Formats: sequence, structure tokens, C-alpha cells
Amino acid sequence: MEAARTTWTDSRLDDLKGAIAVIDEKVTGLDKKVDDGFARLDARIDEGLGRLDGRIDETNNRIDEGLARLDGRIDETNNRIDGTNSRIDQMNHTVLQGMVALISIITLLLSILIGIIATKLFL
Repeated sequence: MEAARTTWTDSRLDDLKGAIAVIDEKVTGLDKKVDDGFARLDARIDEGLGRLDGRIDETNNRIDEGLARLDGRIDETNNRIDGTNSRIDQMNHTVLQGMVALISIITLLLSILIGIIATKLFL
């Protein structure tokens, strides 16, 4: 190619080479601008993702704290329900004992009444 160039007398090849050099410089400059733009964009994206990660962690912590409070309140409510159930069981037992005593008294009074009626009829 160099041998052909040395014998080439037309200056258009030199003009073309100069135009290509100018275009190459412009493309190199544009490529650098694009690379710089992407670097800035990547930095902003990384910064934004870092902020989002922080906010997500804060939200997760708040959720965990809320769930812990809710678990405590549920445990307290369950304890109160268990206490209420114990009192109801005690009351049921007391009512049952009262009913048994009442039935016993009624049975005793009926047997006394039958005894009195039987005594009056047969005497």
C-alpha cells in the first residue's frame, strides 16, 4: 500500500485521510462523553440503590418492631383469656355443686313430705 501511496499523485487520498482523522477524533471524543455519561449514571444509580437499601432496612426494622409489639399484645390477650376461662370453669364447678346441693335438699324435703303423707294416711 505504501508503494502505491508513494506513486499516487492525487491529493484526494490525503484529504480523505485528514477527514478520517477528524472524524476519528470526533468519534473518540463522543465515545469519551458517552463513557463519562454512563459512569455518572452508574454512580447515581448506585447512590439511589444505596438509599433504597437503607430505606428498605429501616422499613424492615419498623415491621419487625411492630410484629414484636403485636406478639406481646397477643400473648397478653391469650393470658387474659386463659384467666377468664379458669374463672368460668371455677364458676361452672360452683354452680354444679350448688345444683347438686339443691337437688339433695329437694329430695330430702320430698322424702320428708312423703313420710308425713304416709304417716297421716296409715294412722
